[in-house]
Amino acid sequence: MADSSDRLRAGLAAIETKLELVRRVEAEHGFGITFEEPRELEDLPGLPGGVVEVFRLFYRLGGDYFCFKQPAIIRSARAWAAWPVNPECPLGDPLEIGYERYGMPADLRESIDGGAPIRLDVTDGSVYYVDPDDYIHFYKHVEVEEIHSEDLAGDIVSFFDHHVLGEGYPELVEAVLGPGAVTERDRKGRHRDGWMRLLSEAGLLGPGVADW
Repeated sequence: MADSSDRLRAGLAAIETKLELVRRVEAEHGFGITFEEPRELEDLPGLPGGVVEVFRLFYRLGGDYFCFKQPAIIRSARAWAAWPVNPECPLGDPLEIGYERYGMPADLRESIDGGAPIRLDVTDGSVYYVDPDDYIHFYKHVEVEEIHSEDLAGDIVSFFDHHVLGEGYPELVEAVLGPGAVTERDRKGRHRDGWMRLLSEAGLLGPGVADW
């Protein structure tokens, strides 16, 4: 238990440090990233460890490819208790902690949440992605016993530390949007994703990664 708590604290500290860094780099360079300050959250004992703690560090992070946002149902114990569980959900009613918004016009991003969600399993805390077409097929065909998922991380702290704010971000892009999106450029020769450029400028993509 102590080791788990220590890892949680260390991971949260790493996320907080990285958030401070990328906010500073964004202020200097202006990649078009949205940072929305955290809102007060109550402790919710029924959630996997780290969920409330992560969303106490920010409310929303938004780039060109993804937006990660505090789920409305964890804003209070009352909201969590009133969550209408869908017994027919083939994935067991996971939390949606973010979504892709690849190709969405910039002027629509503030009014439309986005496309396919990034989900968190509320039983074991793992973070994963399921293709919308696979989900629909799985939902409609009860005889199908298994659905393919891109398993991203075993817990939300590792996910944000590695896949959102670290060198695993290109892996997230490839898993959700395909390999072409990892290196896609705009007409000016820049990486099309401002978040990728931000992480690169901040030195968070790690050695061996090309100049994004």
